[in-house]
Amino acid sequence: MFDGDVVFASIPVALIAFGCSRGVPRDDLLRAAGIAPEALDAPDELVPYGSLFSLWELLLQRFPGEPLGLQYARWIPVSVVGIVGHVLRHSETLRQGVAAYGRFCRLMDPYLRITLEEHGEVVHLALEHEPRVVALAEPIELMIAALARFIALYLDGSARPIEAMFRHPRRHPPSLYEEALCAPARFEAGAAGLVYDARVLDAPVVGADPLVRDYLVRQAEHLLATRAAPASAAPLASTAPLDARVRARIDERLDRGDADQEGIARSLGMSTRSLQRALRDLGTSFTAQLDEVRRRKALDLVCRRDLALQEIAFLLGYGEPRHFYRSFRRWTGTTPGEYRRTCAR
Repeated sequence: MFDGDVVFASIPVALIAFGCSRGVPRDDLLRAAGIAPEALDAPDELVPYGSLFSLWELLLQRFPGEPLGLQYARWIPVSVVGIVGHVLRHSETLRQGVAAYGRFCRLMDPYLRITLEEHGEVVHLALEHEPRVVALAEPIELMIAALARFIALYLDGSARPIEAMFRHPRRHPPSLYEEALCAPARFEAGAAGLVYDARVLDAPVVGADPLVRDYLVRQAEHLLATRAAPASAAPLASTAPLDARVRARIDERLDRGDADQEGIARSLGMSTRSLQRALRDLGTSFTAQLDEVRRRKALDLVCRRDLALQEIAFLLGYGEPRHFYRSFRRWTGTTPGEYRRTCAR
């Protein structure tokens, strides 16, 4: 599932340093990550995303039952998140910073999705990730605790969450979560993330420089565009019809939440408007192609009993499971649950 996805070397390198601090031999960590020692001195190089996942698997095997995610969240240097963290650091308000963090977090983790959801007097920073990482739990605890730490740091310690939410059951004593998050934690919740007082959104970020932010945003946009462009478009740029090429690009990116029309057009060497016009000339649209890819993948994934239906909704790029259920009924005339039961017969 991780084939072809990459991260900055600084991300696994930091995890390797953390593992070394816990007494794991560096050679064991490098071997698990599958990266050369030279990567330790080249934090801006790109390395396979699978290296990060393999490191977590090794650490969880070496330290079963320990609160690795919470410990790492207190240990991890702010510099590890690179340009993404700096954009947040120089945003004028938390609202602006979180919006940018949500947009650019794909640079440090192609499967991470962070969205801002306002609910009256409170706001949820919701975090979603790929099912294999979610199943490990400790990386999710790291991401949520580290985000809470960074926000508190950039707001001069004045912003503490009302609560933290996790989908998985509690793994460690409540006191460890409260110490790491400066807030109570709720488990087996319907979402994962942080809850803040909505007024915090418009709190000024201490020491922010809007000019620096504007420069960093331009650089981050460039990195996103570069990352989105394939190393070689030859396999898809042959004689295949445009709609088939669009479906192939969507299929590549759907489960990491990166199948937007602008990005797909850029990966095909086209502007968004040119793509829209060309698809219209074929009697179709980007929305229709996205719907077709989702339909085809859904019929296959729903029959896999190892995946929860809400995980399938995420893999298909739906922000809310109810939108997936509605689409599935439109495609099949039945619900995902009912369809799954027919697969088992």
